[in-house]
Amino acid sequence: MNLFHRKSSAASSSTNQSPSVLNTAVAGPEAFASNSAYGRGFFEPGAYSVALKRCDNGHDLAQQFADMYEERAQLELNYTNQLRSWSRKWHGELIKSQEYGTNKKVWDQTVTTGEQMAEVHGALSSSLSDSLIPKLRQWRKDNYEKSLLHYKKTKEFEKEFIDAQKSWTKLLDKISELKSAYFAACKTAKSADDTERNASDENRKKLADKAEVARREVGFAKTKYEQAINEAREQRPRYESAMKEVFERTQAFERKRLEFFKETFDEFSKLLETATQDNVILKKMIDDYKTSLIAHDSTQDLTWWDQNYGPQTNNRWPEFEEYHD
Repeated sequence: MNLFHRKSSAASSSTNQSPSVLNTAVAGPEAFASNSAYGRGFFEPGAYSVALKRCDNGHDLAQQFADMYEERAQLELNYTNQLRSWSRKWHGELIKSQEYGTNKKVWDQTVTTGEQMAEVHGALSSSLSDSLIPKLRQWRKDNYEKSLLHYKKTKEFEKEFIDAQKSWTKLLDKISELKSAYFAACKTAKSADDTERNASDENRKKLADKAEVARREVGFAKTKYEQAINEAREQRPRYESAMKEVFERTQAFERKRLEFFKETFDEFSKLLETATQDNVILKKMIDDYKTSLIAHDSTQDLTWWDQNYGPQTNNRWPEFEEYHD
């Protein structure tokens, strides 16, 4: 039997969460449900692996983040070139045409709008390529230094978690062995009692001695098992503290990423605003984008993580279990 309780479903971890936290879970982090650590207590040996995976994922997400803006910059540049090509073509066609007067002037101004829109999209493309994208690439490089096959930060956290769990894992193994020994002694004693009860009178004395020895072994095994459980109760606060300390460092590292993404969203918002400040339709687009940006909350995201993968997860600690035949 596992010494730790596994939550029956992902929903059980959200029972007492606030609506805002529930909304956060629905909005994206449910993808982590495929991770083997989902639904396990954080303090269970090895369950910290999801925190290490999150660290690695941070690099990939930063890569995707930069790729997205790079693709947008290229789209803006392509559209800029197409608009300018369109304008040149139709200015030329208009010059060769038989059109005249004010109608020709308005027609010419219509073609000129292509050049003006090209300026808007060209400015946005340049801003993305010259300032925002290089900053994203550099940030990823600075925060996800790689050592052979692993990111240094991930290996650092992994070592700290392993060190924090070393003595606790050893104690759990000890408890498991003593529990098995106790249950085996109980089974042997019961078998000896049954044999004595069904024995003939001439064999009963010999079997009674054997049953008594078996019962004493049960007492010895039970005492050792109980002592190990008590040892776990004594070690638990120190173990929890060590694990939480490492967990908080992983939270701080993830907060850095979330806050940097938020800063980038804000910078992109300003670039859009600068490029489209005189356009009513595009101004509404900016306002809608800013509204979504206001809802960005790193603390809420990290709280969701803590409740689903961190110290707030449900844990069942080692307790003495009586033998049942």
